[in-house]
Amino acid sequence: MAQSDSKRALATKLAQIQAKADSAALAGQLTDSAVGPVLAGWSQRLDETVPPARQKDVRDKLDVELKKFAESTYKTVEAQTGKAAEAALVPIFMEKLSEDEMKTIITYLESPVSAKFQALGPDATNAWAKRVVDATKSSVEAGAKNFDTAATRIVNASAGSGAAPAKK
Repeated sequence: MAQSDSKRALATKLAQIQAKADSAALAGQLTDSAVGPVLAGWSQRLDETVPPARQKDVRDKLDVELKKFAESTYKTVEAQTGKAAEAALVPIFMEKLSEDEMKTIITYLESPVSAKFQALGPDATNAWAKRVVDATKSSVEAGAKNFDTAATRIVNASAGSGAAPAKK
């Protein structure tokens, strides 16, 4: 029983550390997944129902409301991330990690070297992403150009033979 209590305490501490590190990012991802479909639906509806001359004004007004929705959603989701962390993570940590493994992880996560490593994250990720972008840029641009060509052909064919080519 004492070992189980000790293991649970370690799992709880590990869950709290993870929640502190990842709650904001998780809340952002979940907010984006809630806001994205709403934005897409209204953007399409706006294009279909609002005359082009009025679209900018309507988009500006919708952006204000969308920002309110996104901020409210983020606050609601963020408030739950910490609360849900222990309930979700403690059972997983207790099942998948030994007490010694949790001690090792916690020691590392609380160490100065971990803080230093985490601080490198943005620079390391940016350097990595730049390499990927540089290595794939021409292929992605060619794919986008092929898509534009195919999309233009499809839209023009469905619009009738008198349709003007899409502008780039």
